[in-house]
Amino acid sequence: MKIFETYLENLITVVKSDTRILAVCWAGSAIAGELDKYSDLDIVLVTENHVTFPPDEMKQFANQIGNLLVGFTGEHVGENRLLICLYNSPLLHVDLKFVQIQDFHVRIENPKIIFDRYNQIPTIYKNTDAVWPKPNFQWIEDRFWVWIHYVATKLGRGEFFEAIDFLSFLRANVLGPMLHLKYDKNPRGVRKLDFLLSQPDLESLKATLPVYEFNSIFNSIFASIQLYCEMRDFLTPNLIRHEIAEKKSIQYLKDLKS
Repeated sequence: MKIFETYLENLITVVKSDTRILAVCWAGSAIAGELDKYSDLDIVLVTENHVTFPPDEMKQFANQIGNLLVGFTGEHVGENRLLICLYNSPLLHVDLKFVQIQDFHVRIENPKIIFDRYNQIPTIYKNTDAVWPKPNFQWIEDRFWVWIHYVATKLGRGEFFEAIDFLSFLRANVLGPMLHLKYDKNPRGVRKLDFLLSQPDLESLKATLPVYEFNSIFNSIFASIQLYCEMRDFLTPNLIRHEIAEKKSIQYLKDLKS
């Protein structure tokens, strides 16, 4: 797409004059060829070892590429090497991640190479594996029924916003990743499940979405429990299950009706 091509051309022009940067790789949707007009750009800038960009230098670099409206670092997602940018003319979201080449050996995917000063990246890809982190299902089972009791207490007290928000947490961190794995996809929260799921699975996930009303939230909690149990049985039948905690938390939820 032209909007991406222009930005990348400007980026490469800037990078070629900055010898601290060894390579530029295009991650995210570009890897799978899933770009559309709503996509952002996920760019990995591979630097020399021991070369780091503090936040002010990140912004100075980003400002050379286009009309930067705002840029901020990614501490909120646990990544201070990331600069999240919004450009104007055209309006475009770009994530710039500055990674030393020694750290690029450990990665979750193999981004598309668009510039490689010394042709080093193919060798790294050949000699190391990209590993997307998978959920620890026993870790989830050890916590899930405590989480269900927690959200039930908020519903019982009338903290509907908190209950609704916590159901979002369960979708993003438990149900969504498990559904991705059912379809042999990387567990990326709830990203693009709208297009991936079968109609029955889509309806099951939609049932976990409540409105601000007691019965709706109550039903969505039960839908979340049902979907979790289905995915647990499908993906990990040999878990150590906390059957008493499961029974007691479900009964606590049911008792809210009475």
